[in-house]
Amino acid sequence: MKLKISFLGLMFILCLSLTTNASQLDFSWNAPKTYVHNKGTDGETMYIIWFYNLENTFEKPIAVPVEVFLMTDTGKKYLDTYYPEIMDHVAKLDEDYKEGKKYQHTAIARGELVPKTIKHCVAMFEDVDPKVKRLDIFVTGISHFFFWRCRMIDSSYKITYEREQGYWKLIEHGMTKDSSHSSYKVESGNW
Repeated sequence: MKLKISFLGLMFILCLSLTTNASQLDFSWNAPKTYVHNKGTDGETMYIIWFYNLENTFEKPIAVPVEVFLMTDTGKKYLDTYYPEIMDHVAKLDEDYKEGKKYQHTAIARGELVPKTIKHCVAMFEDVDPKVKRLDIFVTGISHFFFWRCRMIDSSYKITYEREQGYWKLIEHGMTKDSSHSSYKVESGNW
């Protein structure tokens, strides 16, 4: 009986410490924007642009293996890719834009996040079908390190938007075990 109580006490302490450390990373975002580059020309390309922030609220550096993926209601899947040639146009779509603000794309944002800092990030998805009415954005690597390091669960944060009169309206968001992004990683070999 004492062994059972000790085990339950240890599990409680472990869960309490995981809960306490779970808020090491503050993740925030804005609604995606639609940007058409070279509008009205043969080189016209539609992009979905999404701004998000990663903030270390902890007193120690933390690892953030972030990845961003987009899936549409038309069945298309897109990996976040950085297009430096359009960044000057894209930056001005940010609701919190200010001159000199530094943006990071996923490849730079992932990795160690030093204490009490914020990374301002941008995800870009090229050649998105203009008929799209619903977007699902998946963000992996932002849950507590204990889970992804031990591969206990393959959770991602899923944010769903629907197009409404020229802008993207938030429908729902939260952690999910939806593995759509994982299957695309295997299919494409790029992620």
